[in-house]
Amino acid sequence: MKKHTSRQWMIPQLLVAALFAMTSIAAEEKRTTTVDLVQIEKGLGVLQSQVTAAVTSLEALQLTGKKKMDLRPDYAKFGGELKKLESQMASLRAQGTQMKVRAEDHYRAWQDQLSKMGNPKLRDKAQNRYSDVKQEFEAIIASAEEAKRDIAPFMADLKDVSTYLESDLSSDALKSLGNTIWKLGNKSRSVVASIQDVRTQIGKTLEIQPQSL
Repeated sequence: MKKHTSRQWMIPQLLVAALFAMTSIAAEEKRTTTVDLVQIEKGLGVLQSQVTAAVTSLEALQLTGKKKMDLRPDYAKFGGELKKLESQMASLRAQGTQMKVRAEDHYRAWQDQLSKMGNPKLRDKAQNRYSDVKQEFEAIIASAEEAKRDIAPFMADLKDVSTYLESDLSSDALKSLGNTIWKLGNKSRSVVASIQDVRTQIGKTLEIQPQSL
C-alpha cells in the first residue's frame, strides 16, 4: 500500500519536472536565437569596417604607385586587409547558417505551443504575434540575400586586383587599374549601405523578440 502511495506521489512530480524541462528548453532556444542575432549584428559592423579598410589600403597603394615609391609594404597591407575581409565573411556565413537552424527550431517550438492553447481568441492573438515576429526575422534573411548579391561582385573584383598585382606589382599596373580602383571605392559605399540595411533589420527584429523568462 505504501509503495502504491509513493508511486502516486511520484507521477505528478515527474510530470512537473518534464514540463519544467520543456519550458527551460524553449527559453534557451529564445535566448540562443537572440544571442545569435546580437553576435551577427556586431559581426556585420566589423564587416563594414573591413570593407572600408580593404579599399582604403588599395587606394593608398595606388597613391604610392603615383609617387613611384616602393610598392611592397602597401601591397602587403592591402593583402592583409583583404584576408581579414574574407575571414570575416566566412565567419559570418557560418554564424548565419547556425542561426537559421536554431531559429527554425525556435519558431517550430513556438508554433507547437500555440496549437495547445484552448481559448480561440487568445490563440488568434498569439498567432498574430507569432506571425509578426517571424515576418521580421524573414526580412533579415531577405535583406541579407540582397547584401550578398551586392558583395559578391565587389569581392570578386578585389580578388582579381590582388591577383593582377601579385604577378605585376608596378606603377604601370596600378595606373592601368585606375578606373577599376575608382569603381571599387564607389562600390564599397554601396556595399557598406547594404550591410547596414541588414543591421537595421536585425535591430527591428530584436526589439519585438519575446523576452526570455
